[in-house]
Amino acid sequence: MATRSDERQLHVVIVTGDRAVYDGVAERVIAPAAAGQISVLLNHAPMLALLEPGELIVRRDNMEESLAIGGGLIEVLDNEVIVLADTAERAEEIDVARAESARLRAKALMKAYRDRPEYATAYQALRRSRARLRVAQRAKGRSRLA
Repeated sequence: MATRSDERQLHVVIVTGDRAVYDGVAERVIAPAAAGQISVLLNHAPMLALLEPGELIVRRDNMEESLAIGGGLIEVLDNEVIVLADTAERAEEIDVARAESARLRAKALMKAYRDRPEYATAYQALRRSRARLRVAQRAKGRSRLA
């Protein structure tokens, strides 16, 4: 675990079941919580929240890193942010063609499963694929500006 050299920043750890994705400092973490998007800044109140599939953003030194997450939990306590993500991918790890295929498949399943319990699973798959595409597109936009 990284040590915090600057007490004016958050210490952020993002892990999945099989790897540590991020361990460092940040000025802000923006996460897709079940109750809506949350923004965690320095001295945030203690919190434990469910995360939905979506884009998680870590801001540091006027830069930001976007990750596509598949849901999970976020805990904030004493300027420490721990994200336990079901899945987490950086833009460079995302296969755009595969994500687009997953999006189309999920939309078709949602249509087929309308008014059935399986609809919720298809909807979550759609949200995951959209998050992956959004993160990949954001990175592509940044590289054009550079």
